[in-house]
Amino acid sequence: MRRPVIVVLVLALLTATLAPLHAEPVALKTTELGRGPTVVFVHTMGLSRTDWLTSARKLLPNHRIVLVDLPGHGDSPLPDPFTFATAGEALDAVLARQNPDSTVVVAHQMGGRVAMAALAANPARAKGLMLVDVPVGMAVQIDDQQKKMFLNYMDTNYEQVSRMMFGRMGRDTTQSQQLYAMMSATPAVTIKAYVRETFYSDGNKDAKALKVPVRMFATDGTWEKGATSGTLLKRLGWEDTTLTVTRIADAGAWFMKDQPDSVAARVREFTAAMLAGAKR
Repeated sequence: MRRPVIVVLVLALLTATLAPLHAEPVALKTTELGRGPTVVFVHTMGLSRTDWLTSARKLLPNHRIVLVDLPGHGDSPLPDPFTFATAGEALDAVLARQNPDSTVVVAHQMGGRVAMAALAANPARAKGLMLVDVPVGMAVQIDDQQKKMFLNYMDTNYEQVSRMMFGRMGRDTTQSQQLYAMMSATPAVTIKAYVRETFYSDGNKDAKALKVPVRMFATDGTWEKGATSGTLLKRLGWEDTTLTVTRIADAGAWFMKDQPDSVAARVREFTAAMLAGAKR
């Protein structure tokens, strides 16, 4: 029986409307070096995979290093539509190429949200997840009207908003200026997509779904003087404020360059602990 024309038109419109919700997978640019247990490094919004090199090089004698460019950064395309879930799918394709029995993931800020989405969906990809300065929600509730107003303001005053977000992320004024200059090279559409997704997604859902061990770290740039780890986690939007957080002192958003020996030592220790636990 032939369908009425109106039904066919409605189905076509629904298909056209729903199709964009399922983003085509994108391939993420990586740099892969060395042999041994695998450490996958995921940077944050506005940086790049090469920012990890200073710390990662110190692990090369005994580790396989995989540096990943987030979607929308470097030569990695931005999924359309962008969500942490679609970004997580892209990262999952990288993780799928590694040995799951000897892989850990180290992720920074928004890169942590992407890594959490990937491992919440496919927990068998890695033996552990190390997070640095990762926000999962908002400490203060903002209604949809306020979110819309901010996003509209960012559209029309992008430079001002980006300077507000990135202008003080370094350990000092000089480094903050360097970071801002670098982050300004990231396409505005990418930054807007990540900010919008942060507003409208709840990372606590992925946090609760994670089955891999998680270790939390925070830099001095995020951990305010005198704050407890519980206060810090609450400010980062974590519902579970009982997690243990380890401080990375004298460092800001470029902690991997500020403290390469310390960061490499912590990653080495974390990797060894996760793989030892997996062998029991």
